[in-house]
Amino acid sequence: MPSMDIFNDDAFSVVSLTAAINKRKYRPGQISATGAFQEDGVTTTTVFVEQRDGKLGLVEPTARGGPGETTGSEDRVAVPFAVPHYERDDAVLADEVQNVRAFGSESETETIEARVQDKLGRHGQDLTMTLEHQRVGAIKGIVTTKSGAVLENLYTRFGIATPAAISMELDVDATNVGELFDGVRYSVEDSLDDAYDGLHVFTGRDFHKAMWGHKSVKESLLNYEGAMQLRQGTPDRFEFGGAVFERYRTGAAATTDLGSAYIAADEARVIPLGVPDLFMTRFAPADYEETVNSIGLPLYARQYAMQNGKGRHLEVQMNAISICTRPEVLRKLKLT
Repeated sequence: MPSMDIFNDDAFSVVSLTAAINKRKYRPGQISATGAFQEDGVTTTTVFVEQRDGKLGLVEPTARGGPGETTGSEDRVAVPFAVPHYERDDAVLADEVQNVRAFGSESETETIEARVQDKLGRHGQDLTMTLEHQRVGAIKGIVTTKSGAVLENLYTRFGIATPAAISMELDVDATNVGELFDGVRYSVEDSLDDAYDGLHVFTGRDFHKAMWGHKSVKESLLNYEGAMQLRQGTPDRFEFGGAVFERYRTGAAATTDLGSAYIAADEARVIPLGVPDLFMTRFAPADYEETVNSIGLPLYARQYAMQNGKGRHLEVQMNAISICTRPEVLRKLKLT
């Protein structure tokens, strides 16, 4: 009986499998698609975010040739974040490849490799959605697991009070939505105190529909390019008040699995874009001998023999943390 040595081919090594799964392009979630999160690999399983208590200020003029103005030292605090480990285990049984390989031959790898890659692809998609769920938590200020357990409460970790939710009063025709949202924008700017490219608002289904259908929003859009959109149904994205409003689509299956939508139907989440290191994702190395102290990659995969000789174990894993380094700039909007 031929052996399973075919899996010792380089195509099934940790390096090759890992390279293959990272090449497979899966449509990222909507938050990932904005490019707001700056990604990088690290060589450790803990990352540190340094806080500096420096403040902007004018410099008083001094006499030429004399001493300059003096300032106190900056308070610097490094906040550690442990990188969570996510792993999906699977297997390729000998029976699965029984009729794939010609008897006595160990060279026909294409179909077996395709079977392995199919499994890697499916698990890779789930891990990619897990990363998106992690980033949803980061823009809310609280990163949770699928079961709802809190991984990181960013407000607590940075010693910041959670900003109160802002009611947009969209059920009242007389509400001046533009004026209310101006207040939201100014509030974000005051907390950010830095340059940014614009605001992006991820909305729940009911909030998005109510926002688009509100009288003052429609009147505002009539005077701009949005007038063309008003002749159509509710768009998934529209611009208003200097921000992009985008309906976040969790999907029925994901909502059922989690018990709730990523963004609740009656709320919206506001984030500023274009601020360096405001949103970060860091990938740590896998827990393999081959990857110790190497720079982390988004996904890893490997296979190894079963003790009973009836197949191969297959692992796919991700070691990632996504955070907002300044959660005081995050805002939650409510329908009413």
